[in-house]
Amino acid sequence: MPPCDDWTEVNIHHALLRIVGIVSGRMFIGPELCRSEQYLDAAINYTMEVMGAQRAVQNMRPWLRPFRAQSLPEVKKLYQRIAEAEAFLEPVVKRRTDAMSDPSYEKPDDFLQWLIDGKDKFPDKNSQNLAKVQLGLTFAAVHTTTLTATNAFYDLAALPDLQIELREEVREALSQSGGQFTSNVLQSMKKMDSFLKETLRVHPATMASFQRKVLKPFTLSNGQVIPAGVTIEIPAVAVSSDSNVFPHAEKFDPLRFYRLRTEAKDGGSVEKAANNQFVSVNQSSLTFGYGRHACPGRFFAANEIKMILAHALLQYDVKNLGDATERYPNMEFAHMSIPDPSKKLMFKSIEV
Repeated sequence: MPPCDDWTEVNIHHALLRIVGIVSGRMFIGPELCRSEQYLDAAINYTMEVMGAQRAVQNMRPWLRPFRAQSLPEVKKLYQRIAEAEAFLEPVVKRRTDAMSDPSYEKPDDFLQWLIDGKDKFPDKNSQNLAKVQLGLTFAAVHTTTLTATNAFYDLAALPDLQIELREEVREALSQSGGQFTSNVLQSMKKMDSFLKETLRVHPATMASFQRKVLKPFTLSNGQVIPAGVTIEIPAVAVSSDSNVFPHAEKFDPLRFYRLRTEAKDGGSVEKAANNQFVSVNQSSLTFGYGRHACPGRFFAANEIKMILAHALLQYDVKNLGDATERYPNMEFAHMSIPDPSKKLMFKSIEV
């Protein structure tokens, strides 16, 4: 973020790509590389290069793909990216494995070290495979988290009173831990949790969820038979926008789930209270998927977004450009709905 002594224009989507890349990288690959421009370039652009290669291969005739796919410029670029990732990861892996022979060596606590240590579950630990795993993590984590966080900032900019309320909650939560972010502190930010869940309800990244291939025929309660071999999915947006499921579903209500959690807790229903958390998956909250294959990274992403928002709320006021008060509309195409990455917000440092 630039200095914001006065109201300053910031492309928050571009800023968040780097912030999320650094924060995720700190957990994935450790402090040695998470701020490296080479790592950030890979973390941010690998996803786009995978999708570009995928589109290029899909446009080929199927019978040509085994013979010509690897000669496509998009595919060559992807392989080059993997080679570059291996090159900058190799010396880090070597330093760590060499240092492990020293009994006094304190191993880093990050995902890369977990892979190095996981001999039974991940026996082939050469630099190329480790690089592929790390790039796979960035593919799953960086852009999805950035899009959700961008949506949250666009919502915040249109709700100045909510900024004050959430800021007070963050200050109160941190006062209980000496200013340190802990799991308990993040869990205590129930209003922020509700705000993020409402952001995800109103602005989900995809229109459908729970994509599955049917392995054997089954019959629905209305008699409809689903044959084996077909692919099914659930219209998550239709559920999220159904007023029979969420009263006044057309309205963005940042404290909707905070009230539901409070009412459920007061009524003695711990399970119902838990079902209204940001990370919860159930028949009315399907953005993260459903069942045992629901997104396993949602807990990490939730904590990451909460910390980013908390830091921003403690340091800045945020608003739309000019006199605009309405939230920026999202861009919709195919089955996707994403925040417009070209939009800018105004940030100003607050008095501490």
